[in-house]
Amino acid sequence: MSLRAEIHDRLSELFFEAFGKESADFVVEIPPEGFGEYSTNIAMANAKTLRTAPRQIANKLLELLSTVSWFTNVEIAGPGFMNFKLSKEVYHHVLAEFVEEVKFPKLAREKVQFEFVSANPTGPLTVGHGRQAIIGDVLVRVYKSVGYDVTSEYYFNDAGKQMKALGHSLWIRYNAIYGESQEFEEDDYKGEYLVDVAKEFASEHGDAYVGKWDEKIQKLFTSYARDRMFDWIKRTLDKIDVKFDVYFSESSLYKKGVTDEAMALLKEKNYIYEKDGTIWFAVSKLLPKEEDRVIIRKNGEPTYFFSDIAYMLDKYQRGFKRVYYIWGADHHGYIPRMQAAAQALEVPDGFFNVIVHQFVTLKSGEETVKMSKREGEFTTLEDLVRRVGKDATRYFFAMLDPNTHLVFDVDLAESKKMENPVYYIQYAHARVVSLLKNAKEKGVSWENATFDNLTLPAEIDIIRFMAEFQEVVISVVNEHKPQKLCNYAYSLSEKFHSYYNANKIVDVENRHLSADRISLCVGVKNTLRTVLSLLGVSSPDSM
Repeated sequence: MSLRAEIHDRLSELFFEAFGKESADFVVEIPPEGFGEYSTNIAMANAKTLRTAPRQIANKLLELLSTVSWFTNVEIAGPGFMNFKLSKEVYHHVLAEFVEEVKFPKLAREKVQFEFVSANPTGPLTVGHGRQAIIGDVLVRVYKSVGYDVTSEYYFNDAGKQMKALGHSLWIRYNAIYGESQEFEEDDYKGEYLVDVAKEFASEHGDAYVGKWDEKIQKLFTSYARDRMFDWIKRTLDKIDVKFDVYFSESSLYKKGVTDEAMALLKEKNYIYEKDGTIWFAVSKLLPKEEDRVIIRKNGEPTYFFSDIAYMLDKYQRGFKRVYYIWGADHHGYIPRMQAAAQALEVPDGFFNVIVHQFVTLKSGEETVKMSKREGEFTTLEDLVRRVGKDATRYFFAMLDPNTHLVFDVDLAESKKMENPVYYIQYAHARVVSLLKNAKEKGVSWENATFDNLTLPAEIDIIRFMAEFQEVVISVVNEHKPQKLCNYAYSLSEKFHSYYNANKIVDVENRHLSADRISLCVGVKNTLRTVLSLLGVSSPDSM
């Protein structure tokens, strides 16, 4: 439990003792400087229920608070705010925990799934996929840390017409190697990335298929291109330390018969009808404002939507209590029809969830980069990682609210300056490591620290801020906003750098003070290392 949550619980207990009733909702906050270390609106939040003036409620609570060793210097301000400080013993206890181990809150053992990236295997991953990969991976790390039974999953769309277009595109590039010109079709992939794949194919098969094209050759080129794209995608994900528990193939839904089950369920509930030679899902029966959607085309080929319906059924059959899809903003319109599918399949409320993220723009100087996979005008995620490194890539993708358009400043990300936020945070960690080496060299030990000498407002502020860690983690779980970890790490680093620059930490003339201050710095180091680990960013010992 976080320190603020413990304060909230103690105030609730005192409220019941004073008035014999459960307290209404109230908050415990860190007020502006000069108004105590914590404040609460408990008196005002319960005035209506008790039919008593807030200041009278506050005065009654003040009498009880004065007998509790946790609270000191309690004051009533304004219409009934209560401002107070905590005893040094409370802060000593908090710091001792962070020096020993940074603990996570334990929330649930519920079985949940996060499915993200899931890019069609028709080309390398773009920077847009990168943002999704990091958002998903950080959330998976956080959910696992608080006790959830989490599965991360990548869904390969390998059963649609885009795969045939990929195979045909590879065949065109292959023919070009032997001087045979072939025309791209409208849906083909024109990116130069297929040239190298075509060269590999040619080295293995020679000119056996030049100018030849039939269904068997189509399958050969499609299979070859798909496998190479799969490998490329996995290699790229590995470079940013994103690993999936499950790689799920769309084609397996048809092999296992899940698509047949899904169709049978929809027919049984009369959500299926035929029109103009196509089979439709009656979305409008469930969501009147939405249009019905084709799930089987005239040629008998299923649409993406039908595969996605079957995929949702498969997820439910695997026992997940909740599933989270992470989609780009261009998929926003797809959400209602999937909600209709969830209703039609009668999965429980709350099972289907979508986390939407906005687009990414790469910026270098004043130049922005346009991206279009089909036309080949894009910067790959692998290119970005090669330039700025894994740590900066992960941090920059996580540092803004997913609902905010991200302008990724490449020049800033690759710089080794304090203006670079990930460098700034890592430098704080490295500073503590250097400080510990300095203390050891001077024979200054911190193992027997008492913390009694930590009386400066800046020291209390750092301890109090470290105590916010569990609440930050909980808010990331509840709101699915990884940037809260970035904000927390940056703010803690800011407080530490300021403290470090203003105070002498290692002082052989005052070993007791040094021991306490070094311990405080160790708590900062441990906290930063834990947060950076959740972000998938390294904690270097030197910079």
